[in-house]
Amino acid sequence: MVRRRNGFTFIEIIVSLAIIAILAAIAIPNWSTLLPNYALNSASRQVQSELHRLKSRAVAENANFRLVFSGTSYSIQKYSGGSYTATGESKSLPDGITLANTSDTPLGFTSRGTSIDSTDKTVKLCNIKSKGKNVVLTDTGRIRIDNDQTC
Repeated sequence: MVRRRNGFTFIEIIVSLAIIAILAAIAIPNWSTLLPNYALNSASRQVQSELHRLKSRAVAENANFRLVFSGTSYSIQKYSGGSYTATGESKSLPDGITLANTSDTPLGFTSRGTSIDSTDKTVKLCNIKSKGKNVVLTDTGRIRIDNDQTC
């Protein structure tokens, strides 16, 4: 009587590895196209979240605040003594994300939670695949993200 041992044969392991390799070869090209979009979504939500935080801070401290963008980062400034001064807070955007326009910046809030300017302000974020999203601050202080923009 022949006893069979538990486990896998060498052939079974090789076939399993070949199937995994084929699936990985199919998935890797799709993965590389998704990463820039994930970075773009992350950056737009980061800026939106920072603006919401800044709006709350402006109301709580009864002062004007604004985000000033430069390159791939932004900093926070507070209005005091007749001019804006840096608060020392600065953050970078995710890797591969750039600003398409800096003419509409900075974005800021009054002590009442409304926009500093009476017109809508936009910051356009772009990834390396030339896809973009706009973070829009309306004159009433509403913050939204516009999707599917090209850079």
